[in-house]
Amino acid sequence: MVAPSRPDTPRVAREWVASILRGAGFGHLVEAARLCTSELVTNAYRHTPTETIGVGVDVTGGRITVEVRDSGPPWRPVGGGPLDVRGRGLVLVGAYCEDWAVVAGDGGTVVWFRLGGGGG
Repeated sequence: MVAPSRPDTPRVAREWVASILRGAGFGHLVEAARLCTSELVTNAYRHTPTETIGVGVDVTGGRITVEVRDSGPPWRPVGGGPLDVRGRGLVLVGAYCEDWAVVAGDGGTVVWFRLGGGGG
């Protein structure tokens, strides 16, 4: 999915991811995926000058991987400590997912997360 970087893009992206997961039989992962997707797309919208935001979903081997791409300059997560007022969203992503990473390059940034496919 590729969408313009707008205030409603996080909602559109999280519902798109949820529909894919439900259709693929991963309904038990929908809420965690919605939360993490919303956080990453919101970060791309708020913190980068990107004109578009891409979201991809891969369902392989009983796990799902969601990636969020922007074309803004490479960035690094900030904050995340217990007293920081910024960066708590990525702490939530880390708490809900099995694994995640930020991959920054000249063409933009990809942030991905993976959720396990066990029953829930």
